[in-house]
Amino acid sequence: MKTRVLISTVAAILLLFAAIVAGLNAIFTVTHVRADFNAVSEEGMEEAHALREKLDAFLGKSSAFLDLDDIREVVEEYPGFRLDSIEKKYPTTVCLTVSERNEMYAFARENGGYAIVDDEGNYLYDKPENVNRVAGENILLEDFSFTTEGGIAGEYFPEVLAVSGAMKAALGAFRANVVYIRLVQNTANPRYDYFRIGMREGVILDILNPADRPAEKTALALERYLALSDEDRIFGFITVVDSPETGEILPPDYSRESSLS
Repeated sequence: MKTRVLISTVAAILLLFAAIVAGLNAIFTVTHVRADFNAVSEEGMEEAHALREKLDAFLGKSSAFLDLDDIREVVEEYPGFRLDSIEKKYPTTVCLTVSERNEMYAFARENGGYAIVDDEGNYLYDKPENVNRVAGENILLEDFSFTTEGGIAGEYFPEVLAVSGAMKAALGAFRANVVYIRLVQNTANPRYDYFRIGMREGVILDILNPADRPAEKTALALERYLALSDEDRIFGFITVVDSPETGEILPPDYSRESSLS
């Protein structure tokens, strides 16, 4: 008798628990995936449409047990986008904001094509041609030895990003002004390595010893560049060096001929 009562009690508890779970599942069910996309290119808009369709697969799932990392993984399938925010709005909605990444740089692959890097220094994908998905071309990174496994790595990459920060501060959307950044190395003494920055009008910025204060040196070079006349921006070289004796950054020099090579 006691056994029957115990079995009946356990069965009743299990039925109650199942009813509660079913009720909660009915209440906490995803009925809306609200995705706000900030896409600026035609290709980005097409990818946003495809991503939105994939996100619809989460409709009908339990919002209580939904793992947001599953949604993050879906967004990561589209490297041209970044996930800015994501949260559950109980009981029925998941909200996320996704923005298209800003292609900025390209460097050639040994076997052909180009690795594309955004303005924050993230490797995005490879392309057969250096064509920016919005318009024009990306800034070429020439003669660097960068790898993309697990993110961009290689000598002088942090310095390239520091130079980028200075260019953005001075020029805003600087891809319109800069054609390439080239590493010129001195095999005898790395102190005499330099970045050669080709500006679209024709003038060249040479940043000597870029391992030391690259952003400060670039800011000074750009200050001199912006002070040039339209005619002088077509030709010549702006060179920024630091004194080997004191380490002081010397005032930028502008000349029609390069003092470096």
